[in-house]
Amino acid sequence: MSSTTDYYSILGVPAAATHEEIKRAYYRLSRQEFHQLSMAWETLGDAVRRKQYDQMRTQSQNRARGVVQDEVDLDDMDFDEDTLVYSYPCRCSGQYSIGEADLEAGRDMAPCSDCSLKVRVLYEVAEDDE
Repeated sequence: MSSTTDYYSILGVPAAATHEEIKRAYYRLSRQEFHQLSMAWETLGDAVRRKQYDQMRTQSQNRARGVVQDEVDLDDMDFDEDTLVYSYPCRCSGQYSIGEADLEAGRDMAPCSDCSLKVRVLYEVAEDDE
């Protein structure tokens, strides 16, 4: 038994919970956990379901991150000297844009202003000779 583990929090009950409340919480959580384990096995244990799940999972992750549409060389981007921002047209008619400071900090992803797509900007950081 660990002195730092809060078993009341694990079961989601207050410290003043009755024996019956603790028992109900335990059985409710164990059923939920078993259900999740069963669903995972039913999905991952079947080759067809696993393939479908993996495709769905990849699509969901790509939507959450924003899809990297392409790689664009920095030399192909337009540079605005007033704002110090590089831009490149997106297929949705928006603009991918990234600031010079972002590039200097090692960030190379330029998001579109109008959609969820992004491009990876290909460039090399110039070394100061002085």
